[in-house]
Amino acid sequence: MLIYQRFRACHLCITLLVASMIFAILAIAELPVLGPLSAAEMEQRLVDQEWLIAHIDDADLVIIDTRTRKRYQEGHIDGAVSLSVWDTFGKDPRDDLAAPISKIQTLFSNAGVDQATRVLLYDDGEMINAARVFWVLETHGHRRVAILNPGYQAWVEKQLPTNNKVVVPARRHFLSHITPHRLATKFSTRLAVSDPGTVIIDARSSEEYRGQESRSARSGHIPGAVSMPSADNLKSGTAGLKDFSELKTLYSGIDSNKKVIAYCNKGRDSALTYFILRQLGYDVAAYDGSWYEWGNDAQLPVEVGVLQDAYQ
Repeated sequence: MLIYQRFRACHLCITLLVASMIFAILAIAELPVLGPLSAAEMEQRLVDQEWLIAHIDDADLVIIDTRTRKRYQEGHIDGAVSLSVWDTFGKDPRDDLAAPISKIQTLFSNAGVDQATRVLLYDDGEMINAARVFWVLETHGHRRVAILNPGYQAWVEKQLPTNNKVVVPARRHFLSHITPHRLATKFSTRLAVSDPGTVIIDARSSEEYRGQESRSARSGHIPGAVSMPSADNLKSGTAGLKDFSELKTLYSGIDSNKKVIAYCNKGRDSALTYFILRQLGYDVAAYDGSWYEWGNDAQLPVEVGVLQDAYQ
């Protein structure tokens, strides 16, 4: 009897192992086959007008206009599809969080994106809308994604090809694979407050950081956070990012050996901080709920009137 029981237990283990292998194979089978990705391609997250002119007809390139649908219909880069940044957020009352996985998969599938597609994002040049969609794609495991610098207005000023016809791409199957280390939650951010190995960056205005203004029930900032307003990343008076030599200096006070969590009000401004730090080689995540979640939760600690920036 004992030998029989051991045989049954062993047989059950083998059965479970085989079943798990079958499920793993089926899961992999759902993924499109990726072409070879060079190191340069993997790191190419920011491109200019010349690059787009050279690649605009590439079969594997999907250009996404992250502005509102109305702005898209008024005019867009030739061949671009519309996927507004606002569609990537959830619905009220939690419109501070990213949309559910099922909606994200539908959005990008309808935009003609799958895992083998190269995606180029743009907005009007303020960069935060494109950066937010960039973060969403990276959080959902997409590897081939870049942002056009400086954006649509500069494209128009150069009299480069535009159109006002709505592009309806062939639908593809976008399969999400969440990458948790790119997503900070209320819980992980609360733990980071007392973690010396993590830096928290507040990308809101200095007035909001100090508690002089707030879009939530409470004023102030997450304890220990450093103030680095998102607007500091942009060229003065014009659209587009500062040169990365300037941005490297701007963030030189942030220890590159530490993990970084960026937040703002509802995750758009901090997405630009996230994008820049990714370019600079930092291990960074964006806090999805940001101050809208933190400032409305009376159980969470807040600091007011203390200015701590990365330049000190």
